[in-house]
Amino acid sequence: MNKMNKMYEFSPEDIESLTTLELIKEFDLLRRIKEKLEEKLKEINKKYDFIRITVIPNRFESEGIESMKVEGVGRINLTGDMYVSILPDKKTEAYDFFRDIGKGSLITETINSSTLKAAVKQMILSGEEVPDSIVKVTPFTRASITKK
Repeated sequence: MNKMNKMYEFSPEDIESLTTLELIKEFDLLRRIKEKLEEKLKEINKKYDFIRITVIPNRFESEGIESMKVEGVGRINLTGDMYVSILPDKKTEAYDFFRDIGKGSLITETINSSTLKAAVKQMILSGEEVPDSIVKVTPFTRASITKK
């Protein structure tokens, strides 16, 4: 097992055995590592998408390659794909269009989870009842670190 995997292994017993000060320092270290990894992941995703969406398709086209088998990797093919979204100011028109052509099942009502959480939190703080028959609320306490 490499060092990186070992670094993230833990057992609840090991964590529980830390002193409060050690626990807080470990918490801070993990928070900082997590932030760096999330930033690195953004960079990796950007490079990954550039290679798979731009460079390889262009290279295959310029070299006349349709498919390529690479030892230890597998077969690489180009696959057509697309980004699709409804234009911001055309939502009503688009919904009407899809209903009219028999594709109304594409349309669903949703509530953003962050918005739901904020609304329910405010309801609880102001003493309003939140029906547990339709909304699951699981309170928990978490530690947080404020900027130094």
